[in-house]
Amino acid sequence: MLDYSYYFIVSICVLLFSISKSGFSGGGLALVSVTVLSINYGPIKAISILMPLLIVCDLMAGYLNKKFFDAKIIFGLFPFTFTGVILGTLLFKFINLSAMSIFIGSMSLIYIFFNYLLTKSILRTVPLNGSKTFWGTLSGFTSFCLHSGGLPMNTYLLTQYKKKTEFVATLVFSMAIINISKIVPYFYLDILSIKQIQEYMLFSPIAIFGVILGHWMNKKLSDKSFFTIINIFIVVASSRLIYEGYIGL
Repeated sequence: MLDYSYYFIVSICVLLFSISKSGFSGGGLALVSVTVLSINYGPIKAISILMPLLIVCDLMAGYLNKKFFDAKIIFGLFPFTFTGVILGTLLFKFINLSAMSIFIGSMSLIYIFFNYLLTKSILRTVPLNGSKTFWGTLSGFTSFCLHSGGLPMNTYLLTQYKKKTEFVATLVFSMAIINISKIVPYFYLDILSIKQIQEYMLFSPIAIFGVILGHWMNKKLSDKSFFTIINIFIVVASSRLIYEGYIGL
């Protein structure tokens, strides 16, 4: 007998996740999806469900944004994001995901606080502001462990861009490289299998639709409105991440 609640919950979560993968919401909707799936099916299954669909989303989002990405930023980040993935592979079975959730959320909230209350000249003197070493490594690590690398990646890219087209395209391609780097380690850790990929690809049409919908929503917003929404979603998502981490301790 089909479990209709399973297909409904996963479909909604995949839709929200794929909208976020288009660059909309600063990773906030993705975090909501991971949280809902983790509550209902456990964090490991949440990771495995979303992993194949991440690749589908990345392919679609990459196609839609292929003209605007900044290769210099992307390849400059790669050594650090890849380091984060390797650290995630080595430490995944030992880390406290709740404590890490609190840390990620806190760092993102602190950045948004500084970004709004300090002038740019003062902001540049704040430790870790615009640090691709820190934010890149954190993005790779948290993407591997929680599928939440978008928060630190957004936090870094906010220091680099004022135009949403370049911001979104560079975000999309940077996260795609991280996701590709995660595939082999996920098989190694038994988080993912061929059978699971075949099962979860059933939801790929929803993922494609979500990316297209998110891309359309991005195009309708001005640069100012877009970055305001990104910051709002980062605050909401970070607060939720801290709360979930605290509850899980």
